[in-house]
Amino acid sequence: MNLNLQFIKKNSLKVYDVLVRYTHCTFDQLEKFCNLKSTDLCLALAQLMRENKVEQYCVQQAVYYRPAGLLPR
Repeated sequence: MNLNLQFIKKNSLKVYDVLVRYTHCTFDQLEKFCNLKSTDLCLALAQLMRENKVEQYCVQQAVYYRPAGLLPR
């Protein structure tokens, strides 16, 4: 698998912009809002978590993503 880091970073900026706007989203919501395939979204989220810009958390057995440092709703 040939990974294009610039493509991943471009997608991660798109995902981060959506999370800043909506404060938290599920994976399915991010797929729809960002119009990304699941593999591209996974790579973007992994990049953002690696950079400590995004964190994931669970509420009632649902996984959410949010910009790092925000308190849960």
